[in-house]
Amino acid sequence: MFSPGVAVGNMQPYFLTQADVALDKSKPLPQQPDLAVIEDQALRVGEVLSGFIGAASTSLDIAIYDFRLLDGALTDQIVSAVRAAAGRGVSVRLAYDRTQATGAILKEFADAGGDPAPVGTHAFIATAGLPAGVQVRPIEEEAINPGHQIMHQKYIVRDAGGPEAAVLMGSANFTTDAWGIQDNNVLVITGAQDLAAAYERDFTDLWSTGQLSGTGTGDAGSSTISGIDIGYSFAPGEGGQTEDDIAGVIASANTRIRVASMVISSGKILQALADQIDAGLDVAGIYDGPEMASIVRDWDKGASGSISEQHLALWQKIAERLAAKASQPFTATGPHNFMHNKVVVTDSTTSTGSFNFSANATRNAENVLQIGSPELADQYATYIDSLARRYRQHPGLPGNLGGRAS
Repeated sequence: MFSPGVAVGNMQPYFLTQADVALDKSKPLPQQPDLAVIEDQALRVGEVLSGFIGAASTSLDIAIYDFRLLDGALTDQIVSAVRAAAGRGVSVRLAYDRTQATGAILKEFADAGGDPAPVGTHAFIATAGLPAGVQVRPIEEEAINPGHQIMHQKYIVRDAGGPEAAVLMGSANFTTDAWGIQDNNVLVITGAQDLAAAYERDFTDLWSTGQLSGTGTGDAGSSTISGIDIGYSFAPGEGGQTEDDIAGVIASANTRIRVASMVISSGKILQALADQIDAGLDVAGIYDGPEMASIVRDWDKGASGSISEQHLALWQKIAERLAAKASQPFTATGPHNFMHNKVVVTDSTTSTGSFNFSANATRNAENVLQIGSPELADQYATYIDSLARRYRQHPGLPGNLGGRAS
């Protein structure tokens, strides 16, 4: 399901829920029995992206982790929009995560603080038919104390430096799975000159160095759009602050907390949520069952008194309040229907972006906004509640449309 939210000032939210289809885990996406329904929903999301691109007059800077669209109408929709923009003189630059170019699949997703993604982005960009004027740059994967770090961004900056500058951001990768069978959110912010400048600084860091280290350093602050305060931060340069900000907004809540995150493994965020449950707050939400289960298995191996044991105890308390989506466990060729949001709503504040709630995400290239709008917060909270209801009410359906955490 694709649901445009109600615009709040210059902010237009979009909410994605897995299309109501059965999935055959033994078949790749192009062979799914309900592929037409999946592609129809993805095309509606593609209209948002192509419309955003189509409004560009000077520049488009695209930072994307996973970019893989099925051949046919969806690819044509996006490529045509890019081609038209380049044809009218718009400068188009596209930065993507290099990890998948080597032919190896990033396996330790939880450790990387990222999302499962098969090989394909590099090949798609090379063969999609983008016009020659589009500049493309892979951003190298790095090991940053310790493990694999990735360029995990999902944003577009339009017409940076001008009065009509705009940003498209959220949790959704540019894939048919992300738009058709995952649960994601997208936010378009127009008339956002100062905010777009912050995103442009991050993009320039990535583009000029071709790597992650140091990008986003010093790029944290706030902007006011339509009278609404918006805080922003970028990892890895301000990754520690990003994690602290998310934990801090949870800790400062007075009435409600709604969480939708693929995984929750950051000690700071776990502790803040557990403390608020102990304080009697209304805490609810949704996570991805199989992805979180792999983290729980690792914690369960921890020695007595270890950090892993502490995290497991905090998680067990939190999981009682949350629903789990029983998505298809990741395989390279199967359908990928993860609960993919990275959102927390507290009272009148919405925190959203590309940042999974893990400590290791602090070392990826990530972005997060904290938006102080009661109207927007209510919409995101209603969306999260709808996901939790759906995946609690439909356990065991074909295609794993839902389930309750054990």
